[in-house]
Amino acid sequence: MCGLYNNRWGGFGRIGLLLLLLCISIIAFAAYQLFYISAPAVNGIEGFHYLTADNTIPLIGKNIRSLEISIYQEGKKIDLLMDAPEAEEKTYSIQVKPKDIGIKDGKAVITIKAKSGMLKKVQYDIETVIDTVPPTIDIVAAPPYISAGTGGFAVLKASGEDSVFIKIVDKVTPSEDKIFKAFNMSSGPSLNANPAGQNTRTMQHAGRLTVHTYYVFFPAYYDISDGSVFYAVATDLAGNRSIRTLPTRLKMIKYKTSSMHVDDLFIHRVVSPLLNETNIPDAAGAFKKANEELRQQSLKKLREIAKQTETGILWEGSFLQLKNSKVMATYGDRRTYIYHESPISKSVHLGYDLASVENAPVEAANRGVIRFAGDLSIYGNTIIIDHGLGVMSLYGHLSAISVHEGQKVAKGEIIAKTGATGMAGGDHLHFGLLIHGYEVSPLYWWDPHWIRVNVTDFFTQ
Repeated sequence: MCGLYNNRWGGFGRIGLLLLLLCISIIAFAAYQLFYISAPAVNGIEGFHYLTADNTIPLIGKNIRSLEISIYQEGKKIDLLMDAPEAEEKTYSIQVKPKDIGIKDGKAVITIKAKSGMLKKVQYDIETVIDTVPPTIDIVAAPPYISAGTGGFAVLKASGEDSVFIKIVDKVTPSEDKIFKAFNMSSGPSLNANPAGQNTRTMQHAGRLTVHTYYVFFPAYYDISDGSVFYAVATDLAGNRSIRTLPTRLKMIKYKTSSMHVDDLFIHRVVSPLLNETNIPDAAGAFKKANEELRQQSLKKLREIAKQTETGILWEGSFLQLKNSKVMATYGDRRTYIYHESPISKSVHLGYDLASVENAPVEAANRGVIRFAGDLSIYGNTIIIDHGLGVMSLYGHLSAISVHEGQKVAKGEIIAKTGATGMAGGDHLHFGLLIHGYEVSPLYWWDPHWIRVNVTDFFTQ
């Protein structure tokens, strides 16, 4: 009996020990799952918000042991991916063609489930819009020709769009996007801003889409390449797009070339303040830096200012030239600067230099809003007036400024006085005409006939 008793309790002891060890193992396993296994994550899921006819969506999964991606629409579930990766990080390329898998245009839900262990999991439920129909775009009016260094104006019509723009494909630099925004001039309600916040494309089957009229100015910038092509483009929120080629062809203009001599006095008197440095051991290098680096910084600033343009036309008729002024330099002049008989730098003059009496009053060339009033590096004291739709006028080298940013000005209103600030050798006005931040020749904008034939006659079309 005694031996049996001892064996029984010994058995119970072994079972208790096993249970204890099992509990410890479970606790240890749970602690490992909770504290030592990283939570799963899936990056790039925003690519599912809108789906077009053909989509390739890149995803990066981190700390994932299982991944499931499915799409749900009207009670139907379709699996897009099921994977059990072994690596801690894996890149996916998810291809979705809604029509091929039986998903129709409209709303759907993408569900992404990821696990990194038994206790670590995450689920993303993404409301998506299926939109396989591209917007429409038509060219109502566009110039048959424009000259390099000028600009064009076009009237476009689009429906089902989120944005419309002109894109220039320059054959020399095809990878550089030159995109110029078109502005919706249509009146009345727009499907792009419906009160329910619904995308226009989800409403397309409920009724006919609204057709919007767009105005767009686009520059033929001074260094545009012969053979460049102009496209009208409409895109929607899903990423669909439609493209039409403008009938506009480019006429190349051969602008004059000139040489300009610079001396030490000019470099120390003019360049030193621009570089904020009185000690100039390398005069030629200092001039090159001011003429090239500071010039590029100024041009970049002009592109930034151009983004603030008004969405309507503010100007009226042709632009004014500085009163009683003589043209000292024209647009497009390709200059080589000579220092001690050696060329040290080059530039292209992108405006008209107009000289009158010293500190002559400067008038606003046309009606608009002051977008910039202050120092602009090589341009010196500068005013930029926004005339709407990306058209702006620039007044440089001023000695005094009498307006402030945001101020509305009338055509002919006195805004400043001429001067010699910035990189100027004497008192004059640098007058520039900008289209989306690119300087084009002001000569045409002073001509009422050119304005009427190339711009205002299109308004009625």
